[in-house]
Amino acid sequence: MNHSPAIGERFKTLVDPEHWRRMAPALHVGSPDFSADSTQPVVYEKEALAGLTLDLIREGYFQLPPQEWGIDMARVAEGVSAVVKAGFMPVFAFMFDELWFMYARLRQLLGTVLDEKYMMLPAFWAWHVDGTREVAGWQPHRDLGHRSLLPDRRPASLTVWVPISDATPRNGCMYILPADRDPNYGTPRDTEFNIDLQSVRALPSPAGGVLAWTQAVLHWGARAANRIEAPRISMAMEFQRGDHLAIYEPLLHPQAAFDPEFRLRLILRQVLQYQHMYPLPTDLRGVAEAFAFKPGTSTAFVQGFKGNAPR
Repeated sequence: MNHSPAIGERFKTLVDPEHWRRMAPALHVGSPDFSADSTQPVVYEKEALAGLTLDLIREGYFQLPPQEWGIDMARVAEGVSAVVKAGFMPVFAFMFDELWFMYARLRQLLGTVLDEKYMMLPAFWAWHVDGTREVAGWQPHRDLGHRSLLPDRRPASLTVWVPISDATPRNGCMYILPADRDPNYGTPRDTEFNIDLQSVRALPSPAGGVLAWTQAVLHWGARAANRIEAPRISMAMEFQRGDHLAIYEPLLHPQAAFDPEFRLRLILRQVLQYQHMYPLPTDLRGVAEAFAFKPGTSTAFVQGFKGNAPR
Protein backbone atom coordinates (compact mmCIF):
# COMPACT_ATOMS: atom_id res chain seq x y z
CA MET A 1 0.00 0.00 0.00
CA ASN A 2 1.47 3.34 -1.06
CA HIS A 3 0.80 6.35 1.14
CA SER A 4 2.77 9.21 2.63
CA PRO A 5 4.48 8.88 6.03
CA ALA A 6 2.15 11.59 7.37
CA ILE A 7 -0.92 9.52 6.47
CA GLY A 8 0.62 6.48 8.13
CA GLU A 9 1.31 8.44 11.30
CA ARG A 10 -2.23 9.81 11.31
CA PHE A 11 -3.63 6.28 11.12
CA LYS A 12 -1.27 5.16 13.91
CA THR A 13 -2.62 7.93 16.14
CA LEU A 14 -6.25 7.17 15.38
CA VAL A 15 -5.90 3.45 15.99
CA ASP A 16 -4.42 3.97 19.47
CA PRO A 17 -7.12 3.26 22.12
CA GLU A 18 -5.55 5.84 24.45
CA HIS A 19 -6.25 8.58 21.91
CA TRP A 20 -9.99 7.94 22.37
CA ARG A 21 -9.88 7.16 26.10
CA ARG A 22 -8.29 10.54 26.78
CA MET A 23 -11.09 12.16 24.82
CA ALA A 24 -13.88 10.39 26.75
CA PRO A 25 -12.47 8.82 29.96
CA ALA A 26 -15.90 7.53 31.04
CA LEU A 27 -16.16 5.27 27.96
CA HIS A 28 -14.25 2.15 26.97
CA VAL A 29 -12.18 0.82 24.08
CA GLY A 30 -11.49 -2.90 24.15
CA SER A 31 -12.83 -3.54 27.66
CA PRO A 32 -13.64 -7.19 28.57
CA ASP A 33 -16.83 -5.86 30.20
CA PHE A 34 -18.21 -5.33 26.69
CA SER A 35 -17.06 -8.59 25.11
CA ALA A 36 -19.38 -10.92 23.21
CA ASP A 37 -19.37 -13.35 26.14
CA SER A 38 -20.58 -10.69 28.58
CA THR A 39 -23.39 -9.32 26.42
CA GLN A 40 -26.82 -10.44 27.62
CA PRO A 41 -29.76 -9.79 25.31
CA VAL A 42 -32.63 -7.49 26.09
CA VAL A 43 -35.58 -9.89 26.52
CA TYR A 44 -39.00 -9.34 24.93
CA GLU A 45 -42.31 -11.22 25.15
CA LYS A 46 -43.10 -13.35 22.09
CA GLU A 47 -46.42 -11.58 21.59
CA ALA A 48 -44.68 -8.21 21.54
CA LEU A 49 -42.17 -9.41 18.96
CA ALA A 50 -44.98 -10.74 16.76
CA GLY A 51 -46.62 -7.31 16.91
CA LEU A 52 -43.40 -5.59 15.87
CA THR A 53 -43.12 -7.86 12.83
CA LEU A 54 -46.66 -6.93 11.82
CA ASP A 55 -45.80 -3.24 12.25
CA LEU A 56 -42.85 -3.66 9.88
CA ILE A 57 -45.02 -5.34 7.26
CA ARG A 58 -47.87 -2.83 7.53
CA GLU A 59 -46.19 0.51 8.29
CA GLY A 60 -42.54 -0.19 7.51
CA TYR A 61 -41.24 0.65 10.98
CA PHE A 62 -41.65 0.15 14.72
CA GLN A 63 -40.68 2.18 17.76
CA LEU A 64 -39.79 1.07 21.29
CA PRO A 65 -39.37 3.08 24.52
CA PRO A 66 -35.98 3.34 26.25
CA GLN A 67 -34.42 -0.07 26.83
CA GLU A 68 -32.56 -1.44 29.84
CA TRP A 69 -29.15 -1.08 28.20
CA GLY A 70 -27.06 -1.41 31.34
CA ILE A 71 -24.96 1.65 30.48
CA ASP A 72 -25.13 5.35 31.28
CA MET A 73 -26.62 7.00 28.18
CA ALA A 74 -25.65 10.47 29.40
CA ARG A 75 -21.99 9.41 29.45
CA VAL A 76 -22.29 8.04 25.93
CA ALA A 77 -23.81 11.33 24.80
CA GLU A 78 -20.95 13.21 26.46
CA GLY A 79 -18.48 10.94 24.67
CA VAL A 80 -19.98 11.64 21.25
CA SER A 81 -19.95 15.36 22.00
CA ALA A 82 -16.27 15.11 23.00
CA VAL A 83 -15.47 13.43 19.67
CA VAL A 84 -17.21 16.25 17.81
CA LYS A 85 -15.55 18.94 19.95
CA ALA A 86 -12.16 17.40 19.07
CA GLY A 87 -12.91 17.99 15.40
CA PHE A 88 -14.05 14.52 14.31
CA MET A 89 -17.25 13.47 12.61
CA PRO A 90 -19.57 11.86 15.18
CA VAL A 91 -19.27 8.43 13.50
CA PHE A 92 -15.80 8.16 15.08
CA ALA A 93 -17.60 7.55 18.38
CA PHE A 94 -17.92 3.96 17.13
CA MET A 95 -14.37 3.53 18.41
CA PHE A 96 -16.02 3.12 21.84
CA ASP A 97 -17.32 -0.23 23.09
CA GLU A 98 -20.63 1.12 24.36
CA LEU A 99 -22.08 1.81 20.90
CA TRP A 100 -21.43 -1.75 19.69
CA PHE A 101 -22.61 -3.18 23.01
CA MET A 102 -26.11 -1.74 22.67
CA TYR A 103 -26.63 -3.29 19.25
CA ALA A 104 -25.27 -6.64 20.45
CA ARG A 105 -27.96 -6.66 23.16
CA LEU A 106 -30.74 -6.56 20.52
CA ARG A 107 -30.08 -10.08 19.26
CA GLN A 108 -33.42 -11.55 20.40
CA LEU A 109 -35.31 -8.70 18.76
CA LEU A 110 -33.36 -8.80 15.49
CA GLY A 111 -33.28 -12.58 15.43
CA THR A 112 -37.09 -12.52 15.38
CA VAL A 113 -37.89 -9.69 12.97
CA LEU A 114 -35.13 -10.84 10.56
CA ASP A 115 -33.98 -14.40 11.25
CA GLU A 116 -31.81 -16.24 13.78
CA LYS A 117 -28.78 -16.10 11.49
CA TYR A 118 -29.05 -12.37 10.85
CA MET A 119 -25.84 -10.47 10.16
CA MET A 120 -24.58 -6.94 10.65
CA LEU A 121 -23.86 -4.89 7.56
CA PRO A 122 -20.74 -2.70 7.34
CA ALA A 123 -23.02 0.34 7.32
CA PHE A 124 -23.53 2.65 10.30
CA TRP A 125 -23.42 6.31 11.28
CA ALA A 126 -23.77 8.72 14.20
CA TRP A 127 -25.18 12.25 14.37
CA HIS A 128 -24.70 15.27 16.58
CA VAL A 129 -27.35 17.75 15.41
CA ASP A 130 -26.66 20.89 17.40
CA GLY A 131 -28.20 23.55 15.17
CA THR A 132 -24.80 25.04 14.24
CA ARG A 133 -22.16 22.72 12.80
CA GLU A 134 -24.70 20.01 11.99
CA VAL A 135 -28.09 21.63 11.53
CA ALA A 136 -30.17 18.66 10.35
CA GLY A 137 -30.24 14.93 9.97
CA TRP A 138 -30.01 13.39 6.52
CA GLN A 139 -32.42 14.55 3.83
CA PRO A 140 -35.47 12.44 2.77
CA HIS A 141 -34.32 9.11 1.32
CA ARG A 142 -34.79 5.35 1.27
CA ASP A 143 -31.82 3.31 2.44
CA LEU A 144 -32.02 0.60 -0.23
CA GLY A 145 -35.51 0.70 -1.68
CA HIS A 146 -37.89 -2.01 -2.84
CA ARG A 147 -35.05 -4.49 -3.37
CA SER A 148 -34.80 -4.81 0.42
CA LEU A 149 -38.27 -6.37 0.77
CA LEU A 150 -39.30 -10.00 0.49
CA PRO A 151 -42.42 -10.84 -1.59
CA ASP A 152 -44.58 -10.83 1.58
CA ARG A 153 -43.26 -7.33 2.50
CA ARG A 154 -41.13 -8.61 5.35
CA PRO A 155 -37.71 -6.92 5.39
CA ALA A 156 -34.59 -8.60 4.07
CA SER A 157 -32.66 -5.76 5.71
CA LEU A 158 -33.34 -3.31 8.49
CA THR A 159 -31.97 -0.03 9.86
CA VAL A 160 -31.94 0.33 13.65
CA TRP A 161 -31.66 3.89 14.97
CA VAL A 162 -31.02 4.69 18.63
CA PRO A 163 -31.23 8.21 20.11
CA ILE A 164 -28.37 8.70 22.54
CA SER A 165 -29.90 11.96 23.76
CA ASP A 166 -33.57 12.94 23.69
CA ALA A 167 -34.79 13.41 20.11
CA THR A 168 -37.48 16.07 19.83
CA PRO A 169 -39.17 18.02 17.05
CA ARG A 170 -37.05 21.03 18.05
CA ASN A 171 -33.66 19.31 17.79
CA GLY A 172 -34.38 17.25 14.68
CA CYS A 173 -36.13 13.97 15.50
CA MET A 174 -36.84 11.40 12.80
CA TYR A 175 -39.79 11.63 10.42
CA ILE A 176 -41.24 8.75 8.41
CA LEU A 177 -43.85 8.32 5.71
CA PRO A 178 -45.53 5.07 6.84
CA ALA A 179 -45.51 2.32 4.23
CA ASP A 180 -49.28 2.05 4.12
CA ARG A 181 -49.49 5.79 3.33
CA ASP A 182 -46.86 5.68 0.58
CA PRO A 183 -48.14 4.66 -2.89
CA ASN A 184 -44.58 4.08 -4.13
CA TYR A 185 -43.41 1.93 -1.21
CA GLY A 186 -42.07 -1.44 -2.31
CA THR A 187 -42.38 -0.64 -6.02
CA PRO A 188 -39.86 0.24 -8.74
CA ARG A 189 -41.29 3.77 -8.58
CA ASP A 190 -39.85 4.32 -5.12
CA THR A 191 -37.30 6.83 -6.41
CA GLU A 192 -40.31 9.17 -6.64
CA PHE A 193 -41.39 10.85 -3.41
CA ASN A 194 -45.15 11.21 -3.49
CA ILE A 195 -45.70 12.66 -0.01
CA ASP A 196 -49.08 13.34 1.56
CA LEU A 197 -47.96 15.79 4.25
CA GLN A 198 -50.80 14.81 6.60
CA SER A 199 -49.51 11.23 6.58
CA VAL A 200 -45.98 12.13 7.67
CA ARG A 201 -45.25 10.92 11.19
CA ALA A 202 -42.90 12.63 13.65
CA LEU A 203 -41.09 10.14 15.89
CA PRO A 204 -39.66 11.89 18.93
CA SER A 205 -37.98 9.59 21.43
CA PRO A 206 -36.28 9.77 24.83
CA ALA A 207 -32.64 8.75 24.97
CA GLY A 208 -32.22 4.99 24.74
CA GLY A 209 -35.32 4.27 22.68
CA VAL A 210 -35.25 2.15 19.53
CA LEU A 211 -36.58 3.02 16.10
CA ALA A 212 -36.28 0.40 13.34
CA TRP A 213 -37.43 0.66 9.74
CA THR A 214 -37.31 -1.39 6.59
CA GLN A 215 -34.82 -0.12 4.07
CA ALA A 216 -37.67 0.66 1.68
CA VAL A 217 -39.39 3.24 3.87
CA LEU A 218 -39.05 6.98 3.19
CA HIS A 219 -37.54 8.79 6.18
CA TRP A 220 -35.39 11.76 7.18
CA GLY A 221 -33.94 13.68 10.08
CA ALA A 222 -35.50 17.09 10.61
CA ARG A 223 -33.77 20.45 10.72
CA ALA A 224 -33.05 21.70 14.23
CA ALA A 225 -34.39 24.99 15.52
CA ASN A 226 -32.02 27.93 15.82
CA ARG A 227 -31.93 27.68 19.60
CA ILE A 228 -32.16 24.23 21.17
CA GLU A 229 -31.56 23.08 24.73
CA ALA A 230 -29.44 20.08 23.78
CA PRO A 231 -28.19 18.47 20.57
CA ARG A 232 -29.87 15.46 19.03
CA ILE A 233 -27.22 12.73 19.34
CA SER A 234 -28.06 9.42 17.72
CA MET A 235 -26.67 6.42 15.87
CA ALA A 236 -27.87 3.88 13.33
CA MET A 237 -26.68 0.49 12.13
CA GLU A 238 -27.93 -1.79 9.37
CA PHE A 239 -28.64 -5.54 9.49
CA GLN A 240 -29.81 -8.21 7.06
CA ARG A 241 -31.26 -11.69 7.07
CA GLY A 242 -28.69 -14.46 7.20
CA ASP A 243 -30.34 -16.40 4.37
CA HIS A 244 -30.28 -13.43 2.00
CA LEU A 245 -27.58 -12.62 -0.53
CA ALA A 246 -25.08 -10.23 1.03
CA ILE A 247 -26.17 -6.64 0.42
CA TYR A 248 -22.73 -5.25 1.29
CA GLU A 249 -19.56 -7.14 2.11
CA PRO A 250 -18.09 -8.08 4.43
CA LEU A 251 -21.01 -9.28 6.55
CA LEU A 252 -20.23 -9.03 10.26
CA HIS A 253 -21.22 -11.14 13.25
CA PRO A 254 -23.58 -9.03 15.40
CA GLN A 255 -21.95 -10.06 18.70
CA ALA A 256 -18.42 -9.29 17.58
CA ALA A 257 -16.10 -7.29 19.84
CA PHE A 258 -13.93 -5.81 17.12
CA ASP A 259 -10.43 -4.63 17.93
CA PRO A 260 -9.52 -0.94 17.46
CA GLU A 261 -7.91 -1.38 14.05
CA PHE A 262 -10.95 -3.20 12.69
CA ARG A 263 -13.29 -0.54 14.05
CA LEU A 264 -11.24 2.30 12.62
CA ARG A 265 -11.06 0.69 9.17
CA LEU A 266 -14.84 0.25 9.24
CA ILE A 267 -15.36 3.86 10.33
CA LEU A 268 -13.11 5.10 7.53
CA ARG A 269 -15.22 3.12 5.10
CA GLN A 270 -18.31 4.92 6.39
CA VAL A 271 -16.84 8.38 5.81
CA LEU A 272 -16.10 7.39 2.22
CA GLN A 273 -19.41 5.73 1.39
CA TYR A 274 -21.56 8.43 3.01
CA GLN A 275 -19.69 11.50 1.83
CA HIS A 276 -22.66 12.35 -0.41
CA MET A 277 -24.60 12.87 2.84
CA TYR A 278 -21.84 14.19 5.09
CA PRO A 279 -18.88 16.02 3.43
CA LEU A 280 -15.51 14.37 4.04
CA PRO A 281 -12.94 16.69 5.64
CA THR A 282 -9.79 17.14 3.57
CA ASP A 283 -7.50 16.05 6.40
CA LEU A 284 -9.22 12.65 6.58
CA ARG A 285 -9.51 11.83 2.90
CA GLY A 286 -5.99 10.48 2.51
CA VAL A 287 -6.24 8.29 5.61
CA ALA A 288 -9.66 6.95 4.57
CA GLU A 289 -8.58 6.18 1.03
CA ALA A 290 -5.44 4.41 2.26
CA PHE A 291 -6.83 2.41 5.18
CA ALA A 292 -10.60 1.95 4.87
CA PHE A 293 -12.07 -1.47 4.21
CA LYS A 294 -13.03 -1.41 0.58
CA PRO A 295 -16.32 -2.76 -0.83
CA GLY A 296 -15.87 -6.41 -1.68
CA THR A 297 -13.53 -7.19 1.23
CA SER A 298 -14.01 -10.90 1.78
CA THR A 299 -15.72 -12.32 4.86
CA ALA A 300 -12.78 -14.70 5.27
CA PHE A 301 -10.48 -11.69 5.66
CA VAL A 302 -12.77 -10.15 8.27
CA GLN A 303 -12.87 -13.32 10.34
CA GLY A 304 -9.11 -13.07 10.75
CA PHE A 305 -9.63 -10.16 13.17
CA LYS A 306 -9.84 -11.08 16.84
CA GLY A 307 -13.17 -10.64 18.51
CA ASN A 308 -15.23 -11.47 15.44
CA ALA A 309 -16.77 -14.40 17.24
CA PRO A 310 -19.83 -16.33 16.06
CA ARG A 311 -22.89 -16.53 18.24
